[in-house]
Amino acid sequence: MNRVGDVYNAVDYLTTLPTVDPERIGVLGICAGGGMAVKAASVDRRIKTVGTVSAVNVGAATRKGWEGKGSEADLLATLEAVANSRTAESAGAEPTYVPYVPRLGDTSAPRDLQEAADYYLTPRGQHPNAQNKMLMSGLSAWVGFDAFDLVATLLTQPLLIIAGSEAGSLWHSQELYAKAPGPKELFIVEGATHVDLYDGEGVGRAMSKLSPFFTSNL
Repeated sequence: MNRVGDVYNAVDYLTTLPTVDPERIGVLGICAGGGMAVKAASVDRRIKTVGTVSAVNVGAATRKGWEGKGSEADLLATLEAVANSRTAESAGAEPTYVPYVPRLGDTSAPRDLQEAADYYLTPRGQHPNAQNKMLMSGLSAWVGFDAFDLVATLLTQPLLIIAGSEAGSLWHSQELYAKAPGPKELFIVEGATHVDLYDGEGVGRAMSKLSPFFTSNL
C-alpha cells in the first residue's frame, strides 16, 4: 500500500541527512501505522528496530472485523457491495463513500471505535482534510493486504509491541508477537483500551517502555 511506501520514502530522506546515523534508524507505528511499520521493516533492512502501539493490520481487520470475529459471509457480502459500487461508478454513478470510524455517539459500535470517533471527529485529533470518509471501492485493496504476511521469515529486528488489555484490537498484537522470530516483547498495559495508548492515560506507560527500548537498540 502507498502508506508502506511512505515509510520507505521517510527512510530514504533520513539517510540523506548529515545529522542521522543510517545504522541507527528505527520505526514506531501507532494503530494502522503499526501494521504499516511492520510491513516496511519486514523488507527494508535499513530499519534497525521496530516499536508498535495498539497495532492494527488493516487487511486482517477488514477481513475479520475489529475484534477478529467477523464471518466469511460478512466479508463476501462486503465484496459484493464493493463490486456493485465499482460497476455503478464505471457507468457514471457518483462514487460511494463509507466512514472509517462510526459517527459520534453511535453506541452500537465497538468500544474502541466509539473512542476513536471521540478522538478523530473532535478537535483533539480532527484535521480538516480528514472527513471520515473513504471510497468503498478501496475496501477491496484492504481485503487483499496483509501487514504481517512476511513477519515470520523477515522481521528479525528487535521488536517491542505495546497493547491494552481491554483493546478489541489486542489480537493483532498477539498475532504479531507469535509470528516474529527475532528479539521481541509484548507489553500489555492493564486496563487500557486501544485509544488509551495514544489519547489517554496509557500514553505515559507506553512511552516509559518505548524510550529505553529505542535507546538500547539504536
